[in-house]
Amino acid sequence: MESFGEALRRLRGDLSIRGLARRANCSPSYISALEFGKNIPSSAVVSALDAALGAGGELIRLHDVEVGPTERREALGLIGIVLGGASGALPATDGLERIRMLVERRLGGPDLAFWEEVAWEHAHGVGAHPATDGIGRLSADVLALETALTHVKGDPPAWARVRTRLLYLLAYALGSAGREHESRHWWAAARRAAVAAGDDMRAFVVAQEAIQALYEKRPLTLVLARAGEALAADRPSVARARALGARAHAKVLLGDLAAAYADLDEQARVFDRLPADVTGDAASAEGWPATRLLHTRSLVYTLAGHPGAANAQAEAVAAYAPGAIRPVAQIRLHEAMSAVRGGEVEAGLAHAERALTVAQSAGYSHYVGQLATMVADQAPAGHEALRSFRDRVAGLRGGMS
Repeated sequence: MESFGEALRRLRGDLSIRGLARRANCSPSYISALEFGKNIPSSAVVSALDAALGAGGELIRLHDVEVGPTERREALGLIGIVLGGASGALPATDGLERIRMLVERRLGGPDLAFWEEVAWEHAHGVGAHPATDGIGRLSADVLALETALTHVKGDPPAWARVRTRLLYLLAYALGSAGREHESRHWWAAARRAAVAAGDDMRAFVVAQEAIQALYEKRPLTLVLARAGEALAADRPSVARARALGARAHAKVLLGDLAAAYADLDEQARVFDRLPADVTGDAASAEGWPATRLLHTRSLVYTLAGHPGAANAQAEAVAAYAPGAIRPVAQIRLHEAMSAVRGGEVEAGLAHAERALTVAQSAGYSHYVGQLATMVADQAPAGHEALRSFRDRVAGLRGGMS
């Protein structure tokens, strides 16, 4: 007997999958999966395909014949995977996920509100925990979302935004863990996904990539290009605030201090125009509280050797709430950098050592290591305290892998 997928391919004939997708309001990838028997369509989808192909009810009848025994066989097979033949054994994750997807198909497809909440939770967790803790969970959810998207009709912007958020958060987490090569590939995927998510999401992604690129020692021309893309829309937003900070950092490294200070001033003006729910969001990776504004100024002033660097560092530390261990440790590294540059090499490196110890207690990140390297770069080559400090930094990085 001809299967549903075989009948669908026959009835489609010379009509392209994309053409059928437009007629039936389905995604091309979903139709392809149906033709090869990789998915079981809902009754609504079958009716839409039957009407689009003028099949006169043929696909509906085939589906009615197939769906009962097919889904029952699939469910029984998955139950076997979950139980693994061992009484009392813990369920296998893969089997549970496949059963969930089977249930989701029968419920009419994935739930957008659920996936928006998943992305929201990851945005709150990616900066609060060591980067390596979140990579596995993020990767699993990216894979699960991609599977779910095969059941979404068309390419709605709301789904594109969820996908983009998960991809950019995974790229960010990989960079934080020092996995720079992998991070770059995921940033590229996030940029591509953002095309369907809207200009504001695209700007957000490239602005965050510009910041991370600075700590990954990627070319400054690339940093400026990403920041410039985010700044193309002249309106207050988190993306604009981030991009101005990235550009100010890059300008300092290029020796253009006036341009860097101008970007900091503009960043402060953007901050004043952001909505309260954004400036009050200190818990997620997608907010822009005063601490981030002050942190950026502390770093740029420190790198520039600005006369107000010490005041900027103190103001940034004071703005953080108790318990903000890692970001405060980063400001302490700014202080150490200033001390070493000012000739207090041993005291500055000792201050940096203490900051590293504190940062490690909260989950050491690649960015902390890069700041520590910047502290070391201020010391005279061959200084006796420098070698042990560099060894300490290298040891911490090794502990992340």
